[in-house]
Amino acid sequence: MDQNFFFNEERNNLFLGGLQQQQQIFEQNTTQLIDNKLAEDDLLIPNNGNLEGLLVNRITNEEYNHIPFQSNAQSFAKLASTPLPDALREQYDQMKFKSFMGIFPEIERAWVTIDNQLFLWNYYDGSDFCVYNGVDQIIVSIALVPPKRNVFVDSISHLLVVTTPVEIVLLAVSFNGNSVKSEINVVPTGFSVPTDNTLMLKIIGTKEGRVFTCGKDGNLYEMIYQSEDRWFQKRCRKVNHTSSGLIAFIPSFLKFAQDDPLVDIALDSSRNILYTLSETKSSIQVYDLGEKGDIMTLVYNHSTILSEIEKSVPKLKKTRIVKIAAISRGESSKYNLVAITNSGVRIYFSANKNTFGFSPRPDTLNIVNIRFPPDPNVLAQQQTQSVTQYGGIDTVPSELFQYDNVHEVFYSRGVLLLANNPKEGRDDLIAIHLDSKKKRSLNVAGIAEKATLMEINGMIWVLDEQESQSSLCSIYRNGISPEGLQNELITQHFIPPRIILVFTNTGMQIFEKKRPIDQLYGLLQRSGGKDSHELKQFSDDFSDLQTCVMALMLASLNYSKDPNMQSWAARLFFHKAGRPEIPSNYQSPNIYFNPPSLNPSEITYSTGYSAIIQLLARYLRPLWNAPLMNQQSPDNLQFNKDQLEEVEGFLSSLKAFLDDNPQLQGQQENRSRDFVAQKRRMDYSYDEALKIEQQALKRIYKLLQRSLEATSFLSILSGPFFSDLVKSMTSPGRDLLNRMRFQDFVGQQDGIRIAKELVNALTYFQDQNVEAGKMSAMLRDKSPTFFTDSDRNRFKAEELLKSAKYVQGDTLDKMDLLEKSLELFVKAADDVPIKPACDEFKSLGFYSGSVKLALAHANAADPNQEGLSWILKGKQDSDLNGKQSFGRRIEYYQIILDTLNEFKNKSGSAEKLKEEELTQHRTEILNAATNSNDEAFHYVLYDWFVENSLATQLLQLNPSRYLENYLERNGESFASELLCRHYIKSENFAAASKILSQMATKSDPSLKLSNRIESLSRALSCATNGTSIDDDVIQGLEEQMEVAQIQMQIYNQLELLGKNRDDVREARNQLDSKLFNVTDLFNKFAKKFKLNECQLAILKCSGYNDSILIQKLWSQIIEEECNETLSFSPLSKKVELLGREFSPSDVFPSWFLVEELEKLNARSPQNAGEGGISWVFETMRRVGIPFGTLFEIYSSSLDSNCDKKTKHHLLVVMNNLIEQWVEFIRGISGRESFQSEVRQFESKRVDLFLQKKILEMQNHSEFSNLLARYISLKNDIFAK
Repeated sequence: MDQNFFFNEERNNLFLGGLQQQQQIFEQNTTQLIDNKLAEDDLLIPNNGNLEGLLVNRITNEEYNHIPFQSNAQSFAKLASTPLPDALREQYDQMKFKSFMGIFPEIERAWVTIDNQLFLWNYYDGSDFCVYNGVDQIIVSIALVPPKRNVFVDSISHLLVVTTPVEIVLLAVSFNGNSVKSEINVVPTGFSVPTDNTLMLKIIGTKEGRVFTCGKDGNLYEMIYQSEDRWFQKRCRKVNHTSSGLIAFIPSFLKFAQDDPLVDIALDSSRNILYTLSETKSSIQVYDLGEKGDIMTLVYNHSTILSEIEKSVPKLKKTRIVKIAAISRGESSKYNLVAITNSGVRIYFSANKNTFGFSPRPDTLNIVNIRFPPDPNVLAQQQTQSVTQYGGIDTVPSELFQYDNVHEVFYSRGVLLLANNPKEGRDDLIAIHLDSKKKRSLNVAGIAEKATLMEINGMIWVLDEQESQSSLCSIYRNGISPEGLQNELITQHFIPPRIILVFTNTGMQIFEKKRPIDQLYGLLQRSGGKDSHELKQFSDDFSDLQTCVMALMLASLNYSKDPNMQSWAARLFFHKAGRPEIPSNYQSPNIYFNPPSLNPSEITYSTGYSAIIQLLARYLRPLWNAPLMNQQSPDNLQFNKDQLEEVEGFLSSLKAFLDDNPQLQGQQENRSRDFVAQKRRMDYSYDEALKIEQQALKRIYKLLQRSLEATSFLSILSGPFFSDLVKSMTSPGRDLLNRMRFQDFVGQQDGIRIAKELVNALTYFQDQNVEAGKMSAMLRDKSPTFFTDSDRNRFKAEELLKSAKYVQGDTLDKMDLLEKSLELFVKAADDVPIKPACDEFKSLGFYSGSVKLALAHANAADPNQEGLSWILKGKQDSDLNGKQSFGRRIEYYQIILDTLNEFKNKSGSAEKLKEEELTQHRTEILNAATNSNDEAFHYVLYDWFVENSLATQLLQLNPSRYLENYLERNGESFASELLCRHYIKSENFAAASKILSQMATKSDPSLKLSNRIESLSRALSCATNGTSIDDDVIQGLEEQMEVAQIQMQIYNQLELLGKNRDDVREARNQLDSKLFNVTDLFNKFAKKFKLNECQLAILKCSGYNDSILIQKLWSQIIEEECNETLSFSPLSKKVELLGREFSPSDVFPSWFLVEELEKLNARSPQNAGEGGISWVFETMRRVGIPFGTLFEIYSSSLDSNCDKKTKHHLLVVMNNLIEQWVEFIRGISGRESFQSEVRQFESKRVDLFLQKKILEMQNHSEFSNLLARYISLKNDIFAK
């Protein structure tokens, strides 16, 4: 397929609706794709390890994949050949005794000893030829070992252990530069120990600095050194770990056993196990160094290995072991050691008795597998074909390949090199290694080995490997299991090709073990990027997916200097990428009527899609599931800057390739072809599948982009400064960071939150650390998702604020800087702490800026106004979202409230301000606050005034746009009072009247009846002052006021009954609690407690006319007053008082009252008091009863049947009444306001009355005195 398959055509809109829901669900599983691909890579490693898969049977002689040396599939390629230095050849000519040679790959040096001289040189180019001749004796053996800690200076990177027949000497190795490529220095250390005449044949050192030597006497020794002498311990000494020290004192003729020299030693650093090999018996001893590598215990001596082998394989007689090599824990959990014989046979050992339980420490040494070398005849045949194919001799002698003298062996991590010497003057080198191909059929586990006969010039002295120091420090070693490190398919992006060193008598020959990607590179180079049989075979061997992954790596990484390689690899990638497939039983829908129903989980995604995810997963592996923070070093990242930049480099290369190929980002290409014509011939099922894959590619690209930005973000912030940032975070933020994994940081919203906190901390470190500014610039470029526009604005705002601090005085320039800083802070408003910036504003006198900034961040924290909605709905606990939103707002509101508290208490920023400054800034703060449109904040501000007993000052706020709503929603009495005053202030008398009326009638135990009546009175006053209030409203208030006053009358009357009475106290409390209607007042209170006057008031108020009841009530009132005293004065005053209240009305029955009172007056005239006998009508006159009405009442009474005494009394009273009437008429004559009184005086009627009564009294002698008065009165009236 060509790359255009990744471009999409224009789509019919019908496709969009059917996919929306599925894609949303698939979106949630994007990060799971990485986990799945990592799991797939783990499956490339057999469950029981590579060696376990290879060594299925105890004795294995399976076929090998024999590869000619010059074949395209060959795994080894010769890189260089460096001859021996000329100076060394000259020294060889002068050799007297012995010469040894070797390689120090750690420092890239080859070495040769000639007698007592040591020669070292750089084996890559022959430079830096160094000679050390500081020892007197012949050098027997030499090794490069790590130094112990805290013994030498830091510049000493390695130690050379040199042994002679008489001593063991430590030499210090250092370099003039920071690299091993610079000039080497070898100097004595002063550490040496005698050998006691024992030749040391082999030396090895541990990473802890321990040094072990193999004695020709068959003993294993350790050279122990320390910085200074200690009690009973020399500064340098030698310890025999094999036999007792007393052996040295036994004469040789008394030793019955012959020495078996130790000729090899191997160290398993992963398990801390040491092995030694003896020469004569090929015995192997096992030493346990302990978990920490600090002890030494001989746990097993296997001396019958050869006899066991001969029993199992009789043809292996007369064999001997020439090399032992430790097998690391990462290479195998079951096998511990491999021994190679002189015939190339490998013997695998386990150091644990329980081969299934895998004991952590060694306790034995058992042979578990024997593997034969490749068939020499097959190797000869393959080599013959290779020579013929590539040119050369036609035949190669078969005897060249016989295994009869394997004298030099190298084994490490699955690579075995055998140096065989079949005939004098030339060596063969057989290279054997595990095959990484996908297709294997040689055994059940699917593991095979490749075997190649390599061309070598000369006699092989030493075989070794040049370890890649960069890969040892790679972050990717942290993300792959030890077993996984053996699989080249998943490590080839960070582990370079293995370098094999072959030291011969002609010089150094350097080979490269090619990884699969190196083989693909060679195939593309040879084919010029075109398809070929070899490329097809390669894809068959490794699978299309792995080939696609490797092509993607070659196309995206700067792998070589060949300018065409990336384009060739890209072409191969698109060729192998394929297309998404749909189920074979899928029915294509009718595109005109039915939307597509294909589910993303039903399609098989293309190989190219899978390759992109596979490579992304490999690049992310060390970070993906790892915690961000170092659990052993709090406040520090798990990874250092170099490691993060390593991942960043790989991710960047992949993103760059996808950016150059937009179709791989899921972007659609707009085509100009006619869609209607096109859709007739388009495969709509494939079109639908392709669309699904494109959507998936978009998500993968976004994940790649976010991962790259996250890696860059952490890389930029990493270093010593990072811990300061973490310490500046909030406590919840730090806890979340300590729990967070990288994939959470990339894929969850909490990752953005953590980034925000770190950026916020970085923002406020600008003043303290110049690196903060540099970091911000890099973050802007590399991590726009984690360092947003808001972050950039906040950084710029901080810079402007910093500049304003250095401007002296309150100048326009300073204010301009502050205003611009505020503007940027507002633009950057998000969920980050802004109190430091607000405090800075306040310290510079920019209080309004502090308020505006806090309000801006509050709105940003709750953009949907859910906090306000929570307030308006009554602050319900069930509304968790609203409550939390308001909680986010209040964090910022509190900054403003704290400032107001400072001004109220004259503390903090207001402590040193003068009074006029306090007033000025407080006004500035309140103006900025009240001019805000933040309704929720207005309510919080009003609450602050109330809580600080400053509620009355709310009416002084201007503007107070939300005050009315606030007061209406507040149920407290003060709120109603303030609301009323607010309405009066704004001349909204109708609303004020309504509020006051509600205050009077609301049920509130704290209110007194007097408060209710006061509210009613004010309500009535506001109603009468309003211009748009209905008369009915006013009338209703007046009636309500009348009833309330009666209620107060009852309330006061009850108090006179006695406060200590429970029923009275309860009744008064009820009267305080609310306003009652007249019916309840009458029945529940006035009638119940026999409050006659109150009953009369209720009757008058209600307009209820029950004369019998009214007369009864008055009778009770009169009776109560008469019982109190003998004088009628109190009664007169009571009647006058009630008369003024009730008259004129039905509840003041003047006829009845005059008759009743005159009866009392007639019976007890002596009780009249100050009013005399006329007190009754005089009381009525003070009430306002006209003389005419009284005249009628008394006339009627005199006409009724009454006894002589009463009649005499009434005649006297009538005489006095007429006299006063006449006098009153004369006194008011001419005064317009009293003309009604004048008109009521009918002289004819009075004259008739007087004549009538004079005639009646003339017939009765008892009225003689009274008769004269009447005659005189008549004459007086009518004479005038």
